[in-house]
Amino acid sequence: MDFEPFKIVPVGYVRKDEGLHETFIEILPEFIEATEGLREGDWIKLLLWFHLSDTPEKRSVFKVHPRGDPRNPIRGVFATRSPLRPNPIALYTVRIHRMAENRLYIAQIDAIEGTPVVDIKPFVERLDCPEEPKERSTI
Repeated sequence: MDFEPFKIVPVGYVRKDEGLHETFIEILPEFIEATEGLREGDWIKLLLWFHLSDTPEKRSVFKVHPRGDPRNPIRGVFATRSPLRPNPIALYTVRIHRMAENRLYIAQIDAIEGTPVVDIKPFVERLDCPEEPKERSTI
């Protein structure tokens, strides 16, 4: 197959203040206006780029032990939350605890300091938690 690369730019970065035990998203200045409408208490979806997993070797790992634990049976990466995947994109659902200047304070996540944030979307229950259909089609 022939793949054409495309460009993703960070809108911010994960920051961790270990002294204060705080995690926040630092929004880059050119994207501040894109946060208009977000409020403290809102649930959001964060899409991150696991940049340390962005190597040809790590992108070619298709099966892993979940959570890196060899006691867990090997699974395909699409059935895990592993950072090793063809496109090292991470997805988190978090609540905005506090907003200050260009910072969105959230609960601690397992992404490391400096992880690029590629997008922020509002959590919408009817879209993000779909109900099971009452009857299944036989098609």
